[in-house]
Amino acid sequence: MTTEDATTVTGMNPQIVVRRLAAAEGYLELGLPNYALAELNSVTDPGPFAPIAELFRGEALQAQEKYADAIAPLNRAAQLFPAPFNQRALLALSNCYRQDGQTQLADETAAAVEMPPDVTPDTKLIIAPIFHITKNAGGRITKGDN
Repeated sequence: MTTEDATTVTGMNPQIVVRRLAAAEGYLELGLPNYALAELNSVTDPGPFAPIAELFRGEALQAQEKYADAIAPLNRAAQLFPAPFNQRALLALSNCYRQDGQTQLADETAAAVEMPPDVTPDTKLIIAPIFHITKNAGGRITKGDN
């Protein structure tokens, strides 16, 4: 039995799920939301990775300018991620509310984002990728790689 064949009790293979989510995130970074959604749709049970899957689904729909459709998955992601790790979902959700004409909800959602005290309102935020794929992804991580 290989690691590819290994599944959990629910039938979810975590390695395949992570690979699909990493691919979806890569497609989002490349500005290819259709491909990201195709990867996400191939994941039937994300298991413990559901918050990430919801976040990426919402971001893909947002990139397609389907703001109303993006609200539900972004809202679920914001609820599933504990604060302050839900900032990315809340910021995207606020933007979708604003683009959908729901200004009051956009303002309330933006106000819910817990920013560190040293961050000023005019600071440009950089969203870091969740998955970090190295050039040598197939090799073992050595002490010097950390």
